[in-house]
Amino acid sequence: MTFYSVDTSAWHHAGSPEVADAWRRRLERDELGLCDQARLEILWSARSAADYEALAEELSALRAIAITAATFERALEVQGGLARAGGLHHRSVKIADLVIAAASEAAGATVLHYDGDFARIAEITGQPAEWIAPRGSL
Repeated sequence: MTFYSVDTSAWHHAGSPEVADAWRRRLERDELGLCDQARLEILWSARSAADYEALAEELSALRAIAITAATFERALEVQGGLARAGGLHHRSVKIADLVIAAASEAAGATVLHYDGDFARIAEITGQPAEWIAPRGSL
């Protein structure tokens, strides 16, 4: 069984007809986890207090992925690797995605996403990352 760390981009596409069945199966098998960085991003999208509470309840069904001081240390290491790759690559990846990737890596989780940042991060870390649907298809 693969354990997935859900990125905000995957969450927002989970209801798309192309991926809804696979998402439901992963949810039923308890294969989906979430770190608080992604939780914050998802809850930021709430349009009202009631929507916020409903989203928070829905997110509570996902397994927790910890963020620690070591998470930030790893995110900095990866950002440095991107900088050393040249061409301002360290600026091509969102800071939040560095944190999500580092937390996922520490948890042994595959990042489930629809965001090219995770492909760039994986080039540095070698960690598993999976597009929720083929790039450009949603």
